[in-house]
Amino acid sequence: MTLLSLSDWFSWLLQPAQRTFWGFWLSSALLALAWAARHWSQRAGLLRQWLSRDYWWHPSARQDYVLVAINIALFAALGSATLVLILYVANISFESWSALASPAPWAPWHGPFSALLYAVLLLLLDDLSRYGLHRVLHTRWLWRIHRVHHAANVLTPITFLRVHPLEKLLYQWRTALLHGGLSGSYFFLFGQHSQPWLIFGISGTVLMFNLLGANLRHSHIPIRYGYFERWLISPAQHQYHHSMRGSRCNFGSMLAVWDRLFGSWRSGAHRAPLPQHTLPLSQQLLLRRSS
Repeated sequence: MTLLSLSDWFSWLLQPAQRTFWGFWLSSALLALAWAARHWSQRAGLLRQWLSRDYWWHPSARQDYVLVAINIALFAALGSATLVLILYVANISFESWSALASPAPWAPWHGPFSALLYAVLLLLLDDLSRYGLHRVLHTRWLWRIHRVHHAANVLTPITFLRVHPLEKLLYQWRTALLHGGLSGSYFFLFGQHSQPWLIFGISGTVLMFNLLGANLRHSHIPIRYGYFERWLISPAQHQYHHSMRGSRCNFGSMLAVWDRLFGSWRSGAHRAPLPQHTLPLSQQLLLRRSS
């Protein structure tokens, strides 16, 4: 077995396409600071708690770190394997369409509009499939693996990576099936490879999603998006999902439209009131888990 390099262990901090890229941690910290500055007297204590050693070295957080290390070790070779699976699915998709009709029937219309259509379709289907898989993970049998994620007593940005290896594998298969199937279909229709919407080499939608505070979803900083919560899942909405009352709500990843469509949407206003920051952290967490 090949030993992992230092870059392998910390790739989740160094890859701009990942939510846990260090730059997105910085943007989340700035967003949390701006949020606290609006009502400093009430919110400064929560911000100090977020930056405290007690928070980041809580037993629950240490469990997160162990699970991250286990998954890195188990899935070190699966990054390339997932890419191979995507290409394999794309080829199957292209061959399947080709058995029904001649390739590239829409080739004359290939251009900016078709690229935009692909980007929008990929965004919607990717987010819908995440919603669907997440909701299925809350059913009786798959909950046995998903509850590893919900067992965290403290939500930190690392909790995003606190998943059972089988759950991680399910999400990788989801990615391969969707992205491979859609890219193969696009190549069949237009005779050209699909090009995602990129900003500085990063998916544009992923970049905006992460800059809007995705890393604060697993935290106690209850940022809300106001009216836009009807369209986008805010940190407060996902925090409510992690509460005992809200575990059947807000399954969405980026868009809130699927929760609204299927009756599982709740705004961030439903999030349980934050305990007084003057309480010890252990008591705050106990109150939070019982809400």
